[in-house]
Amino acid sequence: MQQRPPSAGTRLAPARWTELAPGEAVWVESDGSGFVAGHVDEVSAHQEMLWVDFSVRGRRLLCGGDPVQVWTRD
Repeated sequence: MQQRPPSAGTRLAPARWTELAPGEAVWVESDGSGFVAGHVDEVSAHQEMLWVDFSVRGRRLLCGGDPVQVWTRD
């Protein structure tokens, strides 16, 4: 399991995902998978939903109720 990278300094609660911008680097932490780096693709302005593009795994929709944590740079 991959540990939190030093550059992943701030965990954003789903209510704060709207602060993210397309192209911004993020790390998604999930149980059993550790941290996976990606880039914001789309952000919903009205719901806790976030599309993240992972270079190896492809694009994934994250919802506020998913068992994941989203981290950004400080």
